[in-house]
Amino acid sequence: MNTLLVGFDSAWTQNNSGALVGVRRFSDGTLKELGLPRVAGFSQAENVILRWQAQETPTATIVLIDQPTIVRNSAGQRPVENLVASPISLRRGGVQPANTGRVEMFGEVAPVRGFLRRFGGAADPFEPVASTRVFETYPVLAMIALGWTLPDSRPSGRLPKYNPKNKKKFSIDDWRHVCGRLSHEITTRHLPELSAWISSVKAKQSPRKEDQDFLDACVCLLVALYLSELKKCLMVGNMDTGYIVVPAGDDLRKELESRCNHTDRKPSVWVQSFVLKASG
Repeated sequence: MNTLLVGFDSAWTQNNSGALVGVRRFSDGTLKELGLPRVAGFSQAENVILRWQAQETPTATIVLIDQPTIVRNSAGQRPVENLVASPISLRRGGVQPANTGRVEMFGEVAPVRGFLRRFGGAADPFEPVASTRVFETYPVLAMIALGWTLPDSRPSGRLPKYNPKNKKKFSIDDWRHVCGRLSHEITTRHLPELSAWISSVKAKQSPRKEDQDFLDACVCLLVALYLSELKKCLMVGNMDTGYIVVPAGDDLRKELESRCNHTDRKPSVWVQSFVLKASG
């Protein structure tokens, strides 16, 4: 399948900007880079994706976005956030709640709504991929699934503190750790421009928040690569109340299933393994 793969670290609101990065995957598995990560709000991201589609003529487009896509609760957390909050908080991280009460982010006129309408809505991971499909992911949960946590007094380890905007908690060693793990994944897939760029931001003494947005877009792209490589992934949540897609990780899956049991949810319904299917 000739596929356009896109990682989009959105900024959730109209006035903020996130980051976008893309590659083309040919039927033989080879990859073509489409430039380095770039600053992008929703309108810019839509325009760039449409331009890539026109230039590359892929048979399918897979977009992994770091923002809640299915949000139907008017207050509090979505059920999927209640589930993933357990392994994330266990590793000293946190989850932002998504609800339609946050109108500028998830209301009917929120920019993510127009973006989703333009590209077919939130996609069902169990449906064959054709045309354009947008899946929700979460870099922090992907890092847990991929085993990118750091040693800690807690047996589960801790998540990297790599957000330069949070000066009190930011760690340059954690920043380099994330860059190093991401660089390994990108280098093994023979993407030299992206690999060189990651090496350059890893060497920065004072990275910017924009650099972190670029990294998170690359993590989203990595999840898209896992999907396109037909590797086993996890769908946490459901199409009715919201879901998150990440690479499969045995330890993460066991933790999520345990959380399901403690919250009276059926694990086989709320935590499902899948391999992406091509149309036809």
